[in-house]
Amino acid sequence: MIYYHSSEEMPELGDESVHCVITSPPYPMIAKWDECFHRQGADSFQNMHSILGTVWNECYRVLVPGGIMCVNIGDATRTKDKEFVCWPNYAYMMVDCMHIGFTPLIPILWKKISNRPNAFLGSGFQPVNAYISQDCEYIAIMRKGRLRQFSDEEKVLRKDSSFTKEERDLWFQQVWEITGKMGAKKDSGWPVEIPYRLMRMFSIKTDIILDPFCGNGNEFLYTQWDRSFVGYEVTDAKINP
Repeated sequence: MIYYHSSEEMPELGDESVHCVITSPPYPMIAKWDECFHRQGADSFQNMHSILGTVWNECYRVLVPGGIMCVNIGDATRTKDKEFVCWPNYAYMMVDCMHIGFTPLIPILWKKISNRPNAFLGSGFQPVNAYISQDCEYIAIMRKGRLRQFSDEEKVLRKDSSFTKEERDLWFQQVWEITGKMGAKKDSGWPVEIPYRLMRMFSIKTDIILDPFCGNGNEFLYTQWDRSFVGYEVTDAKINP
């Protein structure tokens, strides 16, 4: 089910009705997201995160106790007032989420780009005015409250949702090397392998998964693995929260 309005309010969802949140929001201070934030009156780093924070607060409300929220977000590099700056989206978002009540867990580092020589910025071979190439984004992982508890029926489903040793050994490493989706500079897509892994890691069969910034959505992916899906998206722009 996809609802076509802002996820800043999700009245269709009751308190503690969702088991897992898997999403990738528009990133503050990234040029391709400027218009979507400007339409909502946000013209600064703090204002942009304030809009996202409203969504994270709603996600906290609808998550079951012990439910997990996974958020793919990258830091932004941008020149402002002739000064090159790395805007710390991950850190700012995590502080917001801790204030809401989420418990932060160890994040995943998604290495989108590999084997990219000569990717430095700035002064080339001379110190000091060069910058590190940006090859990774974060996948923040946080929990609502204490560890999730399972009913007897859910314990059976949990066992039936198990992953293999090979999957566990690969997925629970902190660095994921997955090539970024073609066209991602213009669109909001991310490789389907990422939500697939997160779904398998942090939900069980029959769970409800929420994506408050669903774009094209991954409804088929989730239903194929016996989960239910709820998404939020506006009709006039896929990138608008």
